[in-house]
Formats: sequence, C-alpha cells, structure tokens
Amino acid sequence: MAATTSLRSVTDDPLTFGIQLGRRFPAARPALLAAARAARGDDRDVVVSWLRGDLAATRGLLDDLARRGSLSRLAAEVAQAAGRPELVVDDEHVHPVARARAAWQLGEASRAIALLGERAPGSRLHRALRAELALMTPGTRVRWSGAHADTVTGGRAGILHLLTNSLPHTQSGYTVRSHAVLLAQREAGLSPIAMTRVGYPVVVGGLAAAAVDVIDGLGYHRALPSRLAPTPDGRLAQQADALAALAARIRPAALQTTTHYPNALVAREVAESLGIPWAYEVRGMLEQTWVAGLGSVEARERALASERFRLTREREAELASAADVVFTLSGSMRDDLAERGVPRERIHLVPNGIDASLLERVAPAAPEARAALGLPREGFWVGSTSSLVDYEGFDVLLDAVALARAEGHDVRVLLVGEGTARPALEAQARALGLADVAAFPGRVPREAVVGYRDALDLFVVPRHDRPVTRTVSPLKPVEAMASDRPLVVSALPPLLETIGAELAAAGGAVAPGDARALADRLVALVADARLRGRLAALGRARAASRTWSAVGSTYCAEFVRVGIEAPMCEY
Repeated sequence: MAATTSLRSVTDDPLTFGIQLGRRFPAARPALLAAARAARGDDRDVVVSWLRGDLAATRGLLDDLARRGSLSRLAAEVAQAAGRPELVVDDEHVHPVARARAAWQLGEASRAIALLGERAPGSRLHRALRAELALMTPGTRVRWSGAHADTVTGGRAGILHLLTNSLPHTQSGYTVRSHAVLLAQREAGLSPIAMTRVGYPVVVGGLAAAAVDVIDGLGYHRALPSRLAPTPDGRLAQQADALAALAARIRPAALQTTTHYPNALVAREVAESLGIPWAYEVRGMLEQTWVAGLGSVEARERALASERFRLTREREAELASAADVVFTLSGSMRDDLAERGVPRERIHLVPNGIDASLLERVAPAAPEARAALGLPREGFWVGSTSSLVDYEGFDVLLDAVALARAEGHDVRVLLVGEGTARPALEAQARALGLADVAAFPGRVPREAVVGYRDALDLFVVPRHDRPVTRTVSPLKPVEAMASDRPLVVSALPPLLETIGAELAAAGGAVAPGDARALADRLVALVADARLRGRLAALGRARAASRTWSAVGSTYCAEFVRVGIEAPMCEY
C-alpha cells in the first residue's frame, strides 16, 4: 500500500510529494534539505528555511517574494505548507495547479475545481477534489458494496468504535482520550473494540503495522487493503467494507465514531445496514481547527467566509442530527451544535477525564522531579505538555516569562511536545534572552509525560482567543489538576468550564493574549506559596469529579436508552 500510494503521488506531482513528505515525515527532512541546497536563489532560501522548521522566517521570505511578484511553483507549494495560501491563489503568474491547491486550502472549493478543470481536467487531483466537495455536501451518501449487511444474526454485544488514529502509532490528545474512553467503557461493561481509518497507520509512516494492536487489553484493528483507492469516496467505501466485515465477526450492539464527518458517513452507512444504533462523539469543530491552522488574518477571514466552511458546518450538523446519540466535550460545543439544529436533548456531555490513579499517587516536589530529568532544581518553572501549534498561545507565555525575569524573578519555562510552532517558539526564546532558561525536550514517550508535568511549579494553558479555542476543551488541564500542580488558563469558555468557577475566581484564569496580565499572575504565584497551594487544592478537588469512571456512566445511560443491553452498567 505504501509503495503504490507513493508511486502514484510521485507520478502525479513529484514536487508536491516532496513537500508533503517533508511536512509529514520529519525523518525525511535531512535528505530533502541537502537536495534543497542545490536549488537556486530565492527558492533555495525559502525551502531551506521551511525544512529547518523556522516557520516565522519562512513566512517572512514568502511575503517578500509575493511583494516582488516572483513566487515560483516550488515557493507556492511551500507557501501552502506554511499556511499562507492567500499569497498564491490570486497570482495569475503562478501555476494553476498550485493556485487550485491554495484555493482549496482557503475553502474556495468550486474555484479550486474550476482552476483544475482549465489546466488538468480528469487528473487525480481534479477527481479527488470533486469527490471531496460531494462528500461534504449535505445529502450525499457513501457508495459501497453493502457486503456483510445481513450476516450479523443472533445475539449482539459491545460497542465497535471507528477512530481516525490511535496509540501506539500516534500520541495526541485525540488518541489519549480515545484510549481512555475505551477503558472507561470496558470498566462499565460495554465491551468496546476499535478500528482505525483505512490505510492507517501506514499512511503516517507505520510500515511495520500489525493487523491488530493490543494495548492494555484493548484491540485496535487496522483496515489495510493492498491498494488505497485514489479518491476520498473510494477510500470511504473501502472503510465501510472493512468496518462491516469486522462487525460481521464480532457482532456489536452499536457503533460509535468521532468527528469529523467522513467517520460519521461510514458509521451511519454500516449501522443502518446492520440495523443497529450509532453514536457520534463531537470532539472538535473541523472547520474551526482548519481555519486556526492558517497563518495570517487574511487567510483566516477568507476561510471563514468560504464555501467549504459553510458546507462543513452544515454537513456536521446533518450527521450529528442523524445519529442516535451525540456525545460532546463541553457546554460551548453543545450550544454550537444546538444552534445548528441538532436536537439538544440528544446531545450529552462527556467531558475530558482522568484516570483515578492520578489522584492516588503522591507527586514529588517539582525540584526533585526536575533533577530526575536532568533539569536544574532552582528557579520557578512554568509551562505545559502539549502540541506546539500557534493557537496554544505559548508565544504569550514566553513574553510573560521575559517580563517576569526583567523584574528580577527567576521564572523559567518548559514546553514538552512537538508541532509546527516549535521552531518559532525556540527562536522567540533566543530573541528574548531565554535560551538558557527555556527547555524544549520535544515529544516524549506517553509514560514519561507525567514526570515532565511533575517538574513544573505551575502548569499554564495560555490559549489564544480563536473560534476553535472558544469551543474545544483540551485534556491537559484536567491532568494537571489531578497531578497536584497549580494551574492557570486563558479565560475562554471551555477552559473556564473545565476548571470551575471557584478555581477561576481564586486566580486560575487570565485574559487570553495578555502577556502583561499573565506575567503579573506568574509574579504573584512566585511570591505566594499559600496561593499556589490553594490553586493546587482547588484543582485537585475539581479533577476528582472528572474521573473516567464517573464519566463512563454517561455512555452507559445513553446506550441503554437506545436499546443496548448492558447489565453491568451502573449509572
């Protein structure tokens, strides 16, 4: 599958394949970097900067090239990878295929298809975008074989999950929550089992993938055909066939899937063919996450007004309304879905939770935890364990640390994780004179995260105020509260809902994007051990009500309500 997919991509568009290879597989970057140095002039500078991961410098170079009207095809591809498609789409001197990709990235779907129709009608990309537009349009159904639809007979039990990705091949908030949900449902007697999207994990570099990965006794089944279909609708048909075949073997009583809409399209088809209910867990708003990843105000404004943004919102609402049960993470997400027409009475909150064992452990003092990691014992360390992306707001945290240090306080920063913003954050730390007091250990093994969290004197979630951060609730603040560490978050609706009114009023929230306000809170906490203890105690009490065992009762109640027999459920 990897060989045929790569060969098809190289044959269709070798330039784009190289850019995407560097974007998705960091291990390939050194070889690509060596090749890029052989390029000429402006192209070489842009590609080398991007492959080194210096996003801020890359965007600066692209702005300069766009002002001069000299974006090459290569620079145009880098501009899209760097989140700046608006530099490409309106420039008639740029190759039409690159302009079409940029139009799609901005959400101008019909324009993208029209541009390809002029230059590359019938190409794989043209067919793929036409299929993608059809799939996001309300009313379109997946065309699949319908095989195995009548083979599930007799008793049915358990919940079959369709997931986008999973442990151990991907470590993220999504996969950690998925695993926790499966564990909670197993504890509640719902007998869960999972399948991941077609082609995963091979499509993200997992070439040694097994047919089934078993983690903590939970099975993650893979859908790995010898060849992936070349278009999105074809891949969803493959997914439906694989999910129905697994259902024929294990005879589930219900299906459950997560955002975004391709998963829901498949789950609906298979559930209807089997005559069983299905649940849709809305963990985020796809269109908001996509817009948040764009690299300029202009790009984000164009995307918000685009055809793709509108259709995606309508499609998600349509599928959530079709599900027998809808789960979501926060009140703000529930309100958003209800405003789109999803029946409020079918939307049930299942907030992020924590393993109860986190509450039972005695966390070491932060200096001892730092010493165990080889970090200095001295100083007041603030930071987070997170994906390092723009909307997380760690640039504001670095500015706040610099302000606090300028006032004579030994505040230091630890940011654990990977992401597109990491090189820019490291460059910002150097520019602010924080190079010796800022640590960026990168991605660490799942089991090591708790040790890095223990190393912090203060856990900070400094998210920017964006549409995506006003609805989506992250997992990390709940884990920080359970770890007996004081917590400060941006005063955004889902974060305030997570920490609770008492912790927010005690000093656990500051205005988003305000480095001065955050610096003042850091200084206050450095000087007041009693306040730190109060924030930690309030957070721990809040986390105690958010265990996965408690959260699991919601799944039980709703699956029983739609007719699933689950005698072990307690709710």
